[in-house]
This record gives sequence, C-alpha cells and structure tokens, in this order.
Amino acid sequence: MEESKKTIRLFVIDNHETIIVSGFHQMFRPARDLIEIAGSANSVQTALQSDTISLSDIIILDLWIPGEKPLENIKILKETFPSKPILIYSTEDSSEWIRKMMIAGAKGYVTKDAFRQDLKAAVQSLAGGGAWFTKSMEGNDLELISREVSEHEVQLSSIQKKILTGLINGNSQKEIAGILNTRERNIEKTLTSLRSRFKAKTTVELIKILIDKALI
Repeated sequence: MEESKKTIRLFVIDNHETIIVSGFHQMFRPARDLIEIAGSANSVQTALQSDTISLSDIIILDLWIPGEKPLENIKILKETFPSKPILIYSTEDSSEWIRKMMIAGAKGYVTKDAFRQDLKAAVQSLAGGGAWFTKSMEGNDLELISREVSEHEVQLSSIQKKILTGLINGNSQKEIAGILNTRERNIEKTLTSLRSRFKAKTTVELIKILIDKALI
C-alpha cells in the first residue's frame, strides 16, 4: 500500500498579505497540490507573535517590507526558527540580492512573476530538504555563490553563541530562554539543528566539537 504524502504548510510574510495569500489560495489546492497556507502576517515582527508560524513547514518571505530590513528579517527568522527553510518571494530579480539572500541563509528565491509550476517546484524542493533559486542565477555565478554560502555556514550566529555560552556557564535552557526573551522550545530547536549540522549525538558533544573548532 502506497504511503500518503504529507501536505506542505506555508507561512506567508508579506506587507501585501491579503493579496498574496489570496493568490496562493488560487494557485494551490490542498487536495490537488498538497500545499496549504498555515498562516500569514504583514511583517516579520507580527509573524513572531503568531502561533501558526511554528506549525508551518516553510516560511515565504517578501524581500521588501516597509520599515524592515531584508538582511535583518532573514537573520531574525533563521535564529528564531532554525529548522524552517525560508523561500524569498519578491519582485526583485537582481543577482546581487539573490546572492545576499543565499548567503544570509535563504533556501530558495522565486520572483513574483514566476509561473505556478515554478513556485510549486520551489516549495516541494525546500520541503524535501533541497534548494531552489530563480533561473536568473545559473552556471558559474550560482556555483561561486554556493561556495560562499558553504564558507559562511561554518560560522555561528550571535544568538547561537549566546545559547551555547549560557549552557557552558551552567544556565538551564529555561533560564537562557528568559534571558533571550524567547520560548524554551526555540532554544531546543536551535540546539537540535546545531547537533544535526555538526553531527553531534548530545549537546555536551556539540559544545566540545565547537570548542575544538574555535567557534565558541
């Protein structure tokens, strides 16, 4: 008997929230495409207060949100939800911004004039652990940027360092969550992601690996 496929849940962050979400509802049918909207927000700050973002599989993020900075937005989302892939969905199609988002940690970049099948393919790729970038980034440019991304991923974010330093100093995850003004489960998600990334079975082993690599 064939195993049923899981529906991919999207959380959309766009200052034109109503229009974009309406468009997604028209493009995707849960029964047909196995893609549904778990929730939405018109800014990253609003999204952080939402309960449904934690239930999503992929975060869809607009590049240009009034009053917010693209690089700061993706940094906040990566630090708060380290296990959720981020797909940039924007009218901006410059190679430089695609490069910046790749290096910042986005797993995909699709322009808003893309065909439905391209957006669907991007969502499916990210849900399967892959990446998807608009066809304007191909060949040598994409290969060069991919190498930059690999080098960048060796580094730890400031939040990751604060969590690990807190543990080294004897603080519990609950205490660290209080210091960082976040939920305890987000601390555990960050540690789980780091253990997987550095192939550590325990947090103690993870800390030892990172100390040996001079990352903390």
